[in-house]
Amino acid sequence: MGLFLGLSGVIGKSDEEVIVSLRKYVSRTGGGLVAETVDVDYPNCCIIETASGNTTVIYPGSYFEWEQPSAFISLDLKAPVFSFHIHDGDLWMYILYVDGQVVDQFNPIPDYWNDNISVAERESWKGNAEILAKYVTGLNTHDIDNYLVTWQLEEEEIPKAYPSDKYPQEDWQLIDFMEKLNLPYPLDDDVKSTGHTYRLWDKPVNVQWPGENNASAKIVAGATTTQKPWWKFW
Repeated sequence: MGLFLGLSGVIGKSDEEVIVSLRKYVSRTGGGLVAETVDVDYPNCCIIETASGNTTVIYPGSYFEWEQPSAFISLDLKAPVFSFHIHDGDLWMYILYVDGQVVDQFNPIPDYWNDNISVAERESWKGNAEILAKYVTGLNTHDIDNYLVTWQLEEEEIPKAYPSDKYPQEDWQLIDFMEKLNLPYPLDDDVKSTGHTYRLWDKPVNVQWPGENNASAKIVAGATTTQKPWWKFW
């Protein structure tokens, strides 16, 4: 079995702000987030790191609901939030949330789970560099255009998006992509944490959180239910 990894990339917010928001999310779904020194292979290990004014969260390996907190944090902190995923070592992908809503998404193998997806569904996963540049300060579309392509799996030589990249078109290309967004990847080459570790646990439930703005609460509840998107089979 390959690597399964879920992350949130929060633009323009510190780790302190993200921690408060993530605690708010997991507490409302029966979970918690506690600062604790744990190994990265600990089942409930969550890693959080801030760099260049942006913050990344790596969720525990056994936690498969990374879209829900990403959507919640985007609304709670009024910040763009990427939900990143590496799937079985085969591909990386993202969904970008703003105010709890999906504004862009990318999958380099859009028919990975279903050969018969519609043209509209395939188009929806192409990614849009101009949308990303709108929400990521200082981002040049020319620096990310080459990532947002459909992979040609029959190619013998796997290309890199840019000559300076460390990784070609594979799951770890995500790290090069995150670097262009000025989002830290909180593990080093020896798979040691470069951020702060936490113990995270959660009990996903279909819930509408109370709040002053009921419309906003409905948006987040809709984005964070236990109903899984078509491409998630676990």
